[in-house]
Amino acid sequence: MNDDAHKQLAIQALEQMRGDDLYRARAAFRNCTPAQMQEQYGESGKTRAKIIEGYEAYESRIDAAIAWVKSKE
Repeated sequence: MNDDAHKQLAIQALEQMRGDDLYRARAAFRNCTPAQMQEQYGESGKTRAKIIEGYEAYESRIDAAIAWVKSKE
């Protein structure tokens, strides 16, 4: 495997780590009012807004890792 192949494999692995959690949470909470977004969701101990915020932060870390891999020569 050459360096480009390794880079592509790393990017592909990072993309797969992304998953669909953010998409599913947004879909599940799409009809919630702002007040409902601030209520605890189930047994999670988190509000709906915090759940989405956590998934967004995770995806941002993945995006940063992908950018880092792409910047390497």
